[in-house]
Amino acid sequence: MSSSDHSGVGRKRGGDHSGGEAIRKYYHDMHVIQDMLLPMHKVADALEFLHREMEVYPIWLCPHRLFKLPVKTMVYPEPGFELDPKQGDTSFAQMFADIGVYYAPGPVLRGEEFDGAEAVHRLEEWLIQNHGFQPQYSVSELSEDNFWRMFDRELYHHCRRKYKAIGTFMDVYYKSKKGKKTEKEVLEAEAAIAETEYAVAEKEN
Repeated sequence: MSSSDHSGVGRKRGGDHSGGEAIRKYYHDMHVIQDMLLPMHKVADALEFLHREMEVYPIWLCPHRLFKLPVKTMVYPEPGFELDPKQGDTSFAQMFADIGVYYAPGPVLRGEEFDGAEAVHRLEEWLIQNHGFQPQYSVSELSEDNFWRMFDRELYHHCRRKYKAIGTFMDVYYKSKKGKKTEKEVLEAEAAIAETEYAVAEKEN
């Protein structure tokens, strides 16, 4: 292969990269790929919200039982649910539902303006306010603060310190965060957090 052939390959790879970014941007801004886990008694409100904000059909619905455990994990039932049980709840588990929407939203199909990132922001805030959780394979716009408003961090961070994961394994927020951060920005943010967590771990020991 001649040097000109090599340069051609380089240009092709560069083109593929920019094409990949264009596809990524399209799906980020013009397409909806979302799942949400929330209490079953909130499903009607969630469907109204999704129709108003995204208008994506068809909709995936799947029941999910979330158990009350001796320790509080990152995803957990509503506190005190057993004192006021709703349909499907028991004394040891709360009935949740997984709602999934995966398609182009109504405004995009009609050729209207649609801000995908802002729509996801509003969805995430709605979930936080309604004890809902966003699986992190979905497109996520969560800031780190809002991520830990949605998920409980106490047990997770305790385990990271106890088993010396800080600085060895990336924090779950940065593993799953997509948004529009570059890999370099993610690594820099994780390094800064690792320094803080090391200081906390040293103080506790």
